[in-house]
Amino acid sequence: MNRHELLRRLMGESDPVRRRAWLEPMAHGAEVTSLIERLKAEVERRGDGAYQAGERALEAAACALGLTACGRFAEALPFYEEASRGLESLGCKEGAARLGMRQIQALVTTGEMAQAWALAQQTRVLFMELGLLREAALVDIHVGAIHYRLGRVREAEAVLGSALEQLERLGDRVGQGKAHGNLALVYEAQDRYREAMNHCQQALRIFRAHHQLEDFIGCSVNLALLYRKEGRLNQALDLLSRVRGIHGTPNAARAQLAEARVYLDLNLWAEAILFSQELVEFFAERGMRMELAEALVTLGSAQAKQGRLEEAHQTLERARSGWLALNNAIQAARVEVLLASLYLQSGHNAQAVGLVEQALEGLGGAPSAKALGLSVMAEALLRQGNHSKARRRLEEAASLALGLGMPDLIVRIEHLRGRAAVLENRVQAAELHFKRAIERLEKVRIHLGVDEFKLAYLGDKLEVYSDLIDLLLDQQRLHEAFECVERVKSRALVDLLAQRGEGEPPQGRTDFGVERLRQELAGVRRELNQHLVALEAQGQGTRGHHREKMVALEQRIMRLTCEIKRRQLGASTAKERPNLRLLELQKILQPGAVLLEYHHTRRGLMAFVVEGPRAEVVCNLGSLEQVQRHVEQLEFFLSRVAQGGILLEVYGEETLKRLVDEQLQALYHLLIEPLPLRFFGQPLVVVPHGLLHAVPFAALFDGERYLLDRAEVSFTPSAAVYALCRKRQRLEAGSLVAFGVSLEHIPQTLEEVEQIGRIFQNAHIFMGERATLENFFTAAPQAGVLHIATHGAFRPDNPMFSGLRLADGWLAARDLYNLHLRAELVVLSACETGLAKQVGGDELVGLARGFLCAGATSLITSLWPVRDDATAQFMVTLYTHLRAGKPIATALREAQLATRTAFPNPYFWSAFAVTGDPHRTLRL
Repeated sequence: MNRHELLRRLMGESDPVRRRAWLEPMAHGAEVTSLIERLKAEVERRGDGAYQAGERALEAAACALGLTACGRFAEALPFYEEASRGLESLGCKEGAARLGMRQIQALVTTGEMAQAWALAQQTRVLFMELGLLREAALVDIHVGAIHYRLGRVREAEAVLGSALEQLERLGDRVGQGKAHGNLALVYEAQDRYREAMNHCQQALRIFRAHHQLEDFIGCSVNLALLYRKEGRLNQALDLLSRVRGIHGTPNAARAQLAEARVYLDLNLWAEAILFSQELVEFFAERGMRMELAEALVTLGSAQAKQGRLEEAHQTLERARSGWLALNNAIQAARVEVLLASLYLQSGHNAQAVGLVEQALEGLGGAPSAKALGLSVMAEALLRQGNHSKARRRLEEAASLALGLGMPDLIVRIEHLRGRAAVLENRVQAAELHFKRAIERLEKVRIHLGVDEFKLAYLGDKLEVYSDLIDLLLDQQRLHEAFECVERVKSRALVDLLAQRGEGEPPQGRTDFGVERLRQELAGVRRELNQHLVALEAQGQGTRGHHREKMVALEQRIMRLTCEIKRRQLGASTAKERPNLRLLELQKILQPGAVLLEYHHTRRGLMAFVVEGPRAEVVCNLGSLEQVQRHVEQLEFFLSRVAQGGILLEVYGEETLKRLVDEQLQALYHLLIEPLPLRFFGQPLVVVPHGLLHAVPFAALFDGERYLLDRAEVSFTPSAAVYALCRKRQRLEAGSLVAFGVSLEHIPQTLEEVEQIGRIFQNAHIFMGERATLENFFTAAPQAGVLHIATHGAFRPDNPMFSGLRLADGWLAARDLYNLHLRAELVVLSACETGLAKQVGGDELVGLARGFLCAGATSLITSLWPVRDDATAQFMVTLYTHLRAGKPIATALREAQLATRTAFPNPYFWSAFAVTGDPHRTLRL
């Protein structure tokens, strides 16, 4: 609407109801509309002679208020100036003062603190002269906000407290809510969280009762940030997701900034960067200088966690400059602490210490920031070998953090105190500090609820577990060390499997919005499938558009999925489950079987060997770097075999086999040879760690024989996952359900499925056009054995969307989480189905995780792209032995041995592996 149309509507519409009908959408609230009406009435009282000057002032006022309500503060300022001059020239003192209160808000937001201060003093005096005590008290709230933004929190507290008392005497409930909301911010800045929470909740009650939507949203954002400080991240995100649904307001942008901060705490760095980058542009465009500085801090912190140190340094320097321009020395000092941590990451310890010392001078009223700064300094001192000084700084930091209830800060300090104690040979103190840190971590993790959050949260916090493991092993406390390893290995997966095993239904509050979100999710999922199919069919030149759209849709699916889970679960599902004990594992382990669990700490690679009542640990197997070199070489030569053709002619089959065997032999010497193992064909259950998940253990070579010749090898992400799969009750016999999709490069899949179907009676076969997503979701839950022969794709960039190609689209790992399988065995006869991305806590994200979470007791997958003809022969042999009643691991070994006879290179026979409970026999 242009200025002429705005003027015509404002001055020409006599019906107040119709005036409000067009004013309220523009001004986002009845409070602004009421102010426009007040100004109009005061101008009209001046008589006809004031009409021309008055209409210009009202026009400017309406524009200023509308722009402010839309968050365009910098654009609003010239209109405020024009309107104020016009109203003052007409003698409309009250109107000018009331408009001035809104102008103060715009000046404060854009960082024009001197002008805001002067206008606040002038406006307060004017209200006092007019006897408008309520309005004078409301101006004091603005004065408190100015103090707060300048970092003068004590002054802000005094002014806001006085304003609250005045508003209580005057009985102004909405004004009291505004005072409470601002006091919550002031107490939060001083780390006085209980007082902040109390004021925030009082403000919310008032705003809800008086239908103050914008104030309610703003205060909800502040409450979410308080939840974040306490480590209640799921509650914070739940609250913010509801607020974020109200678009087009500054408070909606602030909600997104708060959400980015929570994602930063969860180690979801990509999401934090995406959100904060958008907000940097949003706040810069609108002249919201304080919010811009906050967004830059969030962005720089996320870049630092991603290891993009140079970008992080530039971003944080820009943030520090922003705070200094706002004359907020405390916030600038907070940023200096973050910059010091960058120096620490890049190994510049002396610079880190110096910058923290500089920052501490400006952090007088911010105990959490001082504690963080002291911990950064202490870590630098530890690296410099100054242990006693580091310990003193950590004691000081601990005393500051005591009672703040900030889990991440306490974890950091306690971990460093433990490391300092180890260096000073104070073993009992070190153990106490490590366990305190882990206890805090576990309390946050268990309440996260959503799998994606649990997956990410431990990502940058694993060292404290490793340090405790090393400490326990130094004291020969093997059982406790093993149990500590299990605490950090695939814990989110263990939680999901345990919950599925207990048959726990979704709990928490009912949310009317969940069904709407589900419908939206189904629509987005269909749209993504259309783009995936189009991406396969289109030529190279047209793929860019589909790929870009695909990434956007996947991000949307992830956000919708997380939001649905949050709303379904609520806070009531948090349940602490006991960790797996070594004695419990020994009872569950298949008689005669050996469990081999690897783990890596600062000191290198170790392996726990569990066989019956015997348990040992072997340390110093070497470094992951050594293993990585050989794994990379192995993958290179396997890829030469996979390509075949001219490369086979260049290298020769025998030469390629020898090159592969050399790398397998080097890995054998590192991973198997040093261990106290006596092989006689018994089951060997391997729990890899890190990049060991990519090692084909059955093909490890001692120079004469492969491990396959001496043991039945199977895998499990953790001993706890193995135990849960072993405990699953056997169900009534189920039929074989098989899906086969024939594509150009895998023509034998249909023949494979037909042959497998002939081995079993009453098999349900879906081939070609019948192998649809709909048929899969209908038939798969009834299967006793589920077989899928098709093309598979692993997505390292987004492993939740790793998938299997069905006739009408892709079945993604994410789609499996809501599936309920009863299958004793799932066989994925496709490429790369066993590949997974490793995230915090050695969690494996990919198709295998999806099928285990769906209920599969055992799962056969592949580690690399497999050749069609060899795979078909392999699968027929596998099912022949399964039909004969052999355990899954035994049948798999027989199939590998038979395939090796025809295809000697390990590429052909060692790609497939079994995960879960490998000892079961099938009832079909």
